Amino acid sequence: MAGRFNCAICGADALEAIEGFAELPRVTSDCKPWPAGGSMNCCAACGAIQKLPDAKWFGEIEQIYRDYQIYELSGGSEQVIFSEAGVAAPRSKALVDFIAANAGADRAGKLIDIGCGNGSQLKRLSAAMPRWRLYGSELSDSVGASLRKIPNFVELYTRPARDILERFDVVTMFHALEHMPDPLAALRDAAGLLNRGGRLFVEIPNAAISPFDLLVADHLLHFSPDHLGYLASRAGLSISILRDDLVPKEITLLADPGGELRARPAPAATMEIVRSNVAWLAAMLTEARSAAGSARKFGLFGTAISGMWLYGALRDKVSFFVDEDMSRVGNSYEGIPILSPAQAPAGSTVFVPLLPEVARRVAGRHAGSEVAYVEPPSRD
Repeated sequence: MAGRFNCAICGADALEAIEGFAELPRVTSDCKPWPAGGSMNCCAACGAIQKLPDAKWFGEIEQIYRDYQIYELSGGSEQVIFSEAGVAAPRSKALVDFIAANAGADRAGKLIDIGCGNGSQLKRLSAAMPRWRLYGSELSDSVGASLRKIPNFVELYTRPARDILERFDVVTMFHALEHMPDPLAALRDAAGLLNRGGRLFVEIPNAAISPFDLLVADHLLHFSPDHLGYLASRAGLSISILRDDLVPKEITLLADPGGELRARPAPAATMEIVRSNVAWLAAMLTEARSAAGSARKFGLFGTAISGMWLYGALRDKVSFFVDEDMSRVGNSYEGIPILSPAQAPAGSTVFVPLLPEVARRVAGRHAGSEVAYVEPPSRD
């Protein structure tokens, strides 16, 4: 059992530690290596996956956020997502189009983005919804000057959501809820900011699909669609849309105030998934170390979460990164260059730390080159 900490999703005193997780190196949400030593728990009552908001975790996130630099390797440009053919597009485009369509882009309104970061989503929302007044909420005013340059931006709040007196037609939370120590209170506070008829939008990683989300040290919660829907209903929200296909490996929620409590998710499936995913990550780490040990020159594919996680485990073995995101190519991390696939040295080995089906497509795109692309183990 996990002591005095109850499940952050259902409230039960039923958390069970996941064996083997503490031995895995980790990574931060701004894609920097982080050492092993974390804990992972699963609720025996509902199956929700979570870390513990204890003194150790708070100490770590204080360190992480002290030097936090989102999208550092791409010069502040947001992460792109790739189609099956390898065509890149900004991650937020589909999300902003979705919000604009459901909020009414042609009408006037007020929108606040909770956990607005450097304002990348607000910039796109400003372009897509030019008649809307935009607001942000963050822990500090460190990004205030750049936010105020966004057309239609009105104010940045640095106080808790429950203390904001203004009311809004849309409240957005892009990749914020998974960081919050009390997600139930966070959703209730966000819903409390809505005008009558207002809507709440939440976007988070889908831990049921992406094992790599477990490795993010500052992500406290690791959601499946069922667990997000259940938590939202506990917060008094009625779910209009809950889907996992708008952005790959992410969950999209659109909700309105008022609604009935959903049935608590069954725990068995999620508990099996998290144990299987931890074992798969450990197996990938073993295979990557083996590939690095036998390679004449070794590189890693990607400089986002999974690539930087493996780099933290293999540092002195890595000679270069390969990335298809051209905003990152030409940069370096800790002196290690980031190359395009065409620049990868002939005769080198590149390990692809992605889901097997995605890694297979990557290796297929570059088949015939003089570089050996090594895929991760299967998840069977």
